[in-house]
Amino acid sequence: MKQNVAIMDFGTSKITVLIGSRGRNNSICIDGVGICEYDGFCGGTWLGAGDPVPFAERAIKLAEDRANADISKLYIGVPGDFSACYVNEVSMALNKRRKITALDVEALQEQGNEYDGLDGCKVINIEPIYYTLDDGHKLIAPVGIASTKLGGSISYILADVGFIETASAAANSAGIADVEFVSQPLAQTLFLFDGFRRDKCVMLADVGALCTTIAIGRGDGLCRQYYFPWGGDRITVALSVGLVIPYEEADELKRKAVLSLDPDYKEPPPPPDPSGRDKKPLFPNGTKIIQTEYEIEINNERHVYPVAKTNEIIKNELKKLVMYVEKTLKLCDYKYPAYTPLSVTGGGINHIRGAAEFVASELGRDVETVKTSLPMPELDRPEHSSALGLMDMVLSSVDTDVSVVDKFKRWLNRKRG
Repeated sequence: MKQNVAIMDFGTSKITVLIGSRGRNNSICIDGVGICEYDGFCGGTWLGAGDPVPFAERAIKLAEDRANADISKLYIGVPGDFSACYVNEVSMALNKRRKITALDVEALQEQGNEYDGLDGCKVINIEPIYYTLDDGHKLIAPVGIASTKLGGSISYILADVGFIETASAAANSAGIADVEFVSQPLAQTLFLFDGFRRDKCVMLADVGALCTTIAIGRGDGLCRQYYFPWGGDRITVALSVGLVIPYEEADELKRKAVLSLDPDYKEPPPPPDPSGRDKKPLFPNGTKIIQTEYEIEINNERHVYPVAKTNEIIKNELKKLVMYVEKTLKLCDYKYPAYTPLSVTGGGINHIRGAAEFVASELGRDVETVKTSLPMPELDRPEHSSALGLMDMVLSSVDTDVSVVDKFKRWLNRKRG
């Protein structure tokens, strides 16, 4: 039987509510979408009027209207700005050699939970980096395997109580009393990378409009999580100031930019013709088209801006992003493999063609853009990866028609897929 769930995703410029269900072949069917722009947040502080509740309520109502359904329970994603990640190494004896059960795993996780109430936060997700058995073997799914002890490296993700209260108030104002909180960076990481990639280690930068969260994940958990106040809107502001143009034009221009364009390119002279006859120059790599201007249209008016100046401004801002990433990775005490690429999602820079390649050249590390591969034209963009990740994670854990053990096995096996 089809089971609808609803999630709410707080971005740095938009609140997104999705109502959907699991489709065939593990796909996601979206019945209702509600998106509402708002002032956002930065550094764990709400911006503008400081109250996202009316905007969240509006997004909820839009999704309910489009799905023609009322939301009875809402799963709310907690952004990296309002959460923290800790990893604890724990172990326990099983008294005798026997098969590990789901209850053993839960007991181990609870044994390592020292974080509820820490700095005004509440634990919302507990996931394994890996488990260990009496032979020292590391694995992700220990249930059903015989051992005399169970240990592991367990990830605990905490949410700020103030965020929980604000988001709960938004749901309550829309008539929803039943809410549950899920880590946004964790959901993204599980959604965008398969188990094989995560076992090696992944590094995900969610670049939003106002800020960026970097999550380092391994196994089924997060090892470290960081935040810094740089977002794609900085590029828009820099273009607006540098070119003395309105913000709206600068934002449109940013999306037109192609950082690989070289307006100063000069074609080499044609090689001399021994026959002395006039001849069209032939170049081994073909003729390169030189583009010196970007053209955009705002309110049916044409505007033209120089490629050289535009690209210079964008690159200077991206260098600041690189500086933040470098500082973050220097602060990171987790020993991730040196070859781990930086995977970029979110709407901050993924609209700018050539941005990932430029960041890679400045950072000295492979950089890739990642997004969902689901056939969903309206949501198949990097800025929606967190919302779809939340939906995917929730749909995989709400099945109530199976036993606790089977539910646990299916949940882990799906994530290892």
